[in-house]
Amino acid sequence: MYIKKIAPVVGLSLMMALSACASGGNESIKNETGASIDQKIHDGTTTKEQVRQLFGDPAQTSFTDSGHEQWQYAFDNSKADAANFIPVYGDLHQGQHGTAKHLTIIFNGDVVWHHSMNSSAVKSSAGLF
Repeated sequence: MYIKKIAPVVGLSLMMALSACASGGNESIKNETGASIDQKIHDGTTTKEQVRQLFGDPAQTSFTDSGHEQWQYAFDNSKADAANFIPVYGDLHQGQHGTAKHLTIIFNGDVVWHHSMNSSAVKSSAGLF
């Protein structure tokens, strides 16, 4: 009898916990750090094809003012704030926190000229307050 009463609460809690996470972008940089990227990419040596084999196609490509091709990779991972689940308050305010990773690679011809990996904490909110 006790299980029949608690099962809906456990089910709802599990659904809320699973829906509280979101991620997007290039999964290949999900677990990367500046140090791990530096071990894989070497300025003046690593080629475009090697970068493509490591990380796949970039999310964005562009060119610098000096004409160098630039590839950008991004991955965002966020979780809902616990306060989102407080009755009434959660209906009026929604927040998320997590990390955003960005890998930028600039090529000189077919070889990496410079590269940079950044990871930063991000927070967003929406609602009446």
